[in-house]
Amino acid sequence: MKKALLSAFYCEPGKGSEEGNGWNWAIGLVNEGFEVHCLTRDVNSKSIQTEVLPDNLHFHYIFMPFGTESLFYLNEASIYLYYMIWQWMAYKKGKYLHKTIAFDVAHHVTWGSLQMGSFLYKLNIPLIFGPAGGGQVAPENFKKYFSGYWASEIKRSSVSKYLIKYNPACRKMVKSASVVLASNTDTLDMAKAIGSKHCHLSFDTALPVSFFPDVFREKIPADGKLRLLWVGRFMPRKGILLEIEVMNLLKSYKGITLTIVGYGEMEEDIKTKIIEYGLEETVQMTGKVPFDTVRSYYDSHDVFFFTSLRDSCPAQLMEAMAFGMPVITVNLHGQALLVNDETGIRCTVISPELTITELRDAVLQLYNNPAKVTEMSNQAVKFARKQTWPERINNIVKQYYPH
Repeated sequence: MKKALLSAFYCEPGKGSEEGNGWNWAIGLVNEGFEVHCLTRDVNSKSIQTEVLPDNLHFHYIFMPFGTESLFYLNEASIYLYYMIWQWMAYKKGKYLHKTIAFDVAHHVTWGSLQMGSFLYKLNIPLIFGPAGGGQVAPENFKKYFSGYWASEIKRSSVSKYLIKYNPACRKMVKSASVVLASNTDTLDMAKAIGSKHCHLSFDTALPVSFFPDVFREKIPADGKLRLLWVGRFMPRKGILLEIEVMNLLKSYKGITLTIVGYGEMEEDIKTKIIEYGLEETVQMTGKVPFDTVRSYYDSHDVFFFTSLRDSCPAQLMEAMAFGMPVITVNLHGQALLVNDETGIRCTVISPELTITELRDAVLQLYNNPAKVTEMSNQAVKFARKQTWPERINNIVKQYYPH
């Protein structure tokens, strides 16, 4: 049995996003026949230990020394420092384990950021890095939709450039890795620019087989209605205020509604705009809901409306398509790859005025053509059924793991 060392900083069962990615990779590699040793955060142990684990899956929890665990909770800059320390500790643990276990391959899956890299290249065994993002940059002419957070976005870009240049876990790793898997073309271009000779595109997320509805129901909007849905965390880069402006242009269409599911730092900005534009009748905010409950919103709405201004490969788009939701989005970063002309509508990101007009027209196109919604609904679920974790992991193992 081949032995794999998996680096999954985020790894928790029953979660979405990066936490779910790490967990699904651990289970998926076991199902591919590997003996898996997973390096993850010590704080993940509580939820992992509630699971009945396969005999060939072993977790090694990295404990942060000297009170450095608090760095994770201070601010964005301190999280980067925390992660660098964690990565070094994980490498030292991996090096210790390698002496007795003799791994055949190392694979870094989360945190999925090219700039942050991985020290596992120092083990001198085949390293698979990713799929990961990191090359995305928010368009500056859309900065007003970040509200008061644009300065933080600029700081993030500066840190990114610094890490690409000076982080030894990035440049040396990219040149040493057997393969770098990038979740979007922006990250692919970045990897090539800093020396990767073996880099390929691959979505950094997938769907648990259990996520799909028991019975698929194609979307057939009721006459004179179109129920739009947004799901996620209210982060500045997610572009929710852009959607609120679109809804303002559509408020005379009482049958077009938007449900916003989530929570986060932009909550008050969103509420303020809804009141300012008088959208209380057509825009509803649900607040934070459990991950499992989100499925009921995908099931009860017609079209997924998601306009993130910086995103690697948004898992919500796949989740929505699993329930047959066509997607209206922007032709940017991971969204440009996840959505095609059969499964949704991608609008240009040239200027805010043009984007808002195109988004409004896209909504009206589907509002006035329910049959188009149904046609896209069937194509969306067809696409989503090819994006399951077993299929994703099997493809990557077959294509890129040493044999």
